Order: sequence, then C-alpha cells, then structure tokens
Amino acid sequence: MDTVTLAEMPLPVRIAVSRRTGLILSMNRVDAGHNSPLSVRLDTPTGPLFVKGLPDTSPGRVATQRREYEIGRHLGGLAPRARWEIRAGGWYLVAFDHLDGARQADYRPGSPDLPAVAALLRSVAQHRVPGAVELRRAEQRLAAYGTREQLRHVVGGTLLHTDLNPENVLIAGGGTPRLVDWGWATVGAPWLDAAAWAVWLVAYGHTPEAAHGWAGRVPAYQRAAPAALRAYAVMASAMWEDVAAASTAPWTGTVLSAARSLASWHDRSPSRGR
Repeated sequence: MDTVTLAEMPLPVRIAVSRRTGLILSMNRVDAGHNSPLSVRLDTPTGPLFVKGLPDTSPGRVATQRREYEIGRHLGGLAPRARWEIRAGGWYLVAFDHLDGARQADYRPGSPDLPAVAALLRSVAQHRVPGAVELRRAEQRLAAYGTREQLRHVVGGTLLHTDLNPENVLIAGGGTPRLVDWGWATVGAPWLDAAAWAVWLVAYGHTPEAAHGWAGRVPAYQRAAPAALRAYAVMASAMWEDVAAASTAPWTGTVLSAARSLASWHDRSPSRGR
C-alpha cells in the first residue's frame, strides 16, 4: 500500500491534528502494518503518539479502524491507550500512545517471548467485554467456513483479538507484551485466541504438537473440548485458503500451510480423542 506522511495530508487534517497535539516536535513514518496509508509517530509536548488514518471513502475500513479506537479506550494495560479520533479533510484518523522501544514478538521455537505472550492471552481471556462497543460474534465471522455443528463450538461471551500476527504483539520495556490492531475484535469462545496463536506458531517453525502445548498455557484452551479445537482448525484452514487466494504476499501461503498442518494433527492425534 502506498503511504503518506502527515505533511502530505490536506490542510484541514493538519490543522485538526495540531489542535489535538499542540506543537509537533518531530514526525517519523511507521512502516509496520498493512492497512493504513497514513501511519506515523508524532513526538508532542505530552508524549509520543502513533497516528494512523484512512480516506473516509472506504466505509468498511473506516468502521474497522473506528472499532479499534473505540475498544482501545477500554483495554487498560492490554494495549496502547486510545487518545483521540478525527474526521477532517476527507480522512479519518486515530491516535494511540506510542510504545517507545517496542518490537514485534518473536514466535520462533525457543523464543523468550513465548511465555509472556501466553500470559497476555490469559489476561485477554479474562477481560470484560466493553459494553459500549458493538462487536461481531465468532460464529458470524467464521460462518462462511464452517457447518452449523462446527460453528456452535466457537460461540461464547469472551473478548477476542483474533489476529495474532506477531506484528500485532509488541514487546515493550521489561518484556511486557501489548496487543495492537484490535480492528477485528470479536466475542466468542474463550480459547479462540490461543487456537489462532497456535496457527501462527506453526507458521514460525513449531511442530503442531509444540504449538498445541504453548496454546495449552491458556487455561481456556486447556479446557476446550477436542472436537471444538478440531472444528476451529478446519475452519481456520478454510479461512486462510480465502486469504491466500486473494493475496500475493508469500506469508499468507505459509500461514495457510500451518493451518492445514495443525488441522491434520488435530484430526489424527490419539491424545485429542473423538
């Protein structure tokens, strides 16, 4: 995606931002992420901000970004705090606290980040669903990929992030992880984020059994019925088939292969029962 900086924004956007921030001390483009043409770090008198924006001619994408902003006001220490939103000059912008010195999580086997990510997912599974934010349900999001019998397994009332790409898991100072990009936040079964994480772990080199073991550090996943985990694995494979078919990015094929490998393991593993 072609990106722009704040200096290239229409004048009404720049004026609206300056009213929120005061004097901008410095500005740097942020290259991580794939969905926002405007993605910058702003140093302001009150601290650094991460600001991203979209043209408001794309209602679906704007709605996703606004969901991320709205839920970011209720996440406490799970994510950077949402600061403000702006509609001006044909653009929709949101601002969050910038995590200084943060890096994306390392999902590879042996990574020291893995226990911290598992702890983060335990915290997410225990977080209250913000009543003020309208969220879709897991059975709605996966409806195109599963049967009625499979979809019943993902029904629940737990807050979910659902996009456990390591770019969305930032390790801040002291090794503390934070989840960013909550645009696909969902309500569903409490083990679903751990199951989604397992797919990414396989994509980064874990065996399905090892990924299952790491996901099992989240108690909700440990308690999930084997049939539920198998059903999700099958639906995740179908979902990633769609993603890979619509994308030219090589990583989507890698994740698709991981999802298929995990689904096959769940299907044949004697330890998972029937």
